[in-house]
Amino acid sequence: MKRLISALVALLVMLSLPLVQAASKKDPKLVLLPMQVGQVSQPIAGSGTWESEHPDIATVSADGVITAVAEGYTLVLCKDKKGNPVVRCEVKVGQKPVPPEIQRVIDLAIADWAEAGGSPFPKYNKYTQWFNPAAKSGFGWCGAFVGIHFEEVGVEMNKEYRAKNAPPLADGSLFAVRQASQTKLFEGFQSRNRLSNIPQTGYYIIYGRKGSTPYTHVGLITAVQEMGDGVYLLETVEGNLGSRIKRFSYLYDSLAERKDRNIKPIPSDMQTQPDIFNYDYVDNFYINVFGQTWY
Repeated sequence: MKRLISALVALLVMLSLPLVQAASKKDPKLVLLPMQVGQVSQPIAGSGTWESEHPDIATVSADGVITAVAEGYTLVLCKDKKGNPVVRCEVKVGQKPVPPEIQRVIDLAIADWAEAGGSPFPKYNKYTQWFNPAAKSGFGWCGAFVGIHFEEVGVEMNKEYRAKNAPPLADGSLFAVRQASQTKLFEGFQSRNRLSNIPQTGYYIIYGRKGSTPYTHVGLITAVQEMGDGVYLLETVEGNLGSRIKRFSYLYDSLAERKDRNIKPIPSDMQTQPDIFNYDYVDNFYINVFGQTWY
């Protein structure tokens, strides 16, 4: 009996090892680089082999110097000998125009906000019906509020949110996930390599809550203004906050030392449209990441 118990203990230890190793694997160092065409970066620190997913957008030298070639977005990675990224550079060159389909999504979402006029929605509403007509008791509909408009415009939407075998969508084509769950939306964008820390007009925002889940709420960016030093002024429209549709305007600090403190109010002298925007954002929320619907 003692031998049997010892063998079982040894087996459990062996089975637990991969989990411990997986948990200890570090995320790659994140570098965000908004650039202009022709701009050359300082060498980015990283030990490994450098490569650019889109050398027609930005090239990278063997010692991590990035050169912006044309407007667009690309990932520049430094990989170790096993091919694992140790540095992930998000490079956005210039400012490409928002695709007309994406602008149409934004216009429809804002039109819904205007039509609602601040009134609360019932638990069973057009957004919950869009995603799950059978859910008579309703559900959190922030993701459905964003998704319904992508479908209305005709952006191809896939229900798969763990597309492990699907090739990454690296060409910047229009993309959305036909899900309402915040977690499933995150997984859907992640599975197609469509997550970014640089905001763009028409991107999904995936919010976390301090001390809770990193997938708490979803919104839609309606406008972006670069303020310098990694800070962006964002305008958003969001559903299911107090059962209402609301619009917000705030500062997002992409380089904040603490991610859970990356939302700040805009200066009081810029708070000129209180009839449209809420300038005090939801307590305890922060921006986790953005879902790229285009680039």
